[in-house]
Amino acid sequence: MQVLSKTDIDQKLKQQPLWKLKGKYIFRTFTFEEFIQAIEFINKVAGIAETQNHHPEIKNNYTSVQIKMTTHDANGITKKDFALALAIDQIQL
Repeated sequence: MQVLSKTDIDQKLKQQPLWKLKGKYIFRTFTFEEFIQAIEFINKVAGIAETQNHHPEIKNNYTSVQIKMTTHDANGITKKDFALALAIDQIQL
């Protein structure tokens, strides 16, 4: 899997503006009204990650969930990260 160029990453981030770039990662923070909603969301992310065989870093702080992604095998951001980001964005609670 090939690492995306900065230009390619910028273009993809324009298509998914809620995701941000930080070094070799893309990330997004999701906020929920209740803790249980955050946990349900994490469980759905886990299911998608297993299906795509691409596993993000997930951090939960009560009603807040931060998803951070990179493609470790490629040592940078690839199309796999944006495909997973798009799938996560489509989760319905």
